[in-house]
Amino acid sequence: MPETALDRLKRITAWETDPALTEDELNATLATYAREDLNGYTPADEEWQPTYDLHAAAAQAWLDKAAKASMLTEVDPPGSGVVTSKVFDNCRAMARIYGAKCRMTISVA
Repeated sequence: MPETALDRLKRITAWETDPALTEDELNATLATYAREDLNGYTPADEEWQPTYDLHAAAAQAWLDKAAKASMLTEVDPPGSGVVTSKVFDNCRAMARIYGAKCRMTISVA
């Protein structure tokens, strides 16, 4: 069975890893980044084949995770060495990575 856009978005955003995202949040993000398909149909058209800017959706999802982690600045659990503010930093780094992929262009001769 081919991987769906939602499945891929779940995978590239580590959606179940804290700070976790819900399926509803990911579906809303996908809907925001729905695009015209290869035949020129838009999401409003009945003939539209689901087409998304997955890199933009992933960047947004990572920003959403960063927002959830923004208040975390403690060592959790105490003595563990896990600094939760690093979670925020890592989410922002992933958002930058996927955001940069949105801006890539490839020229074909």
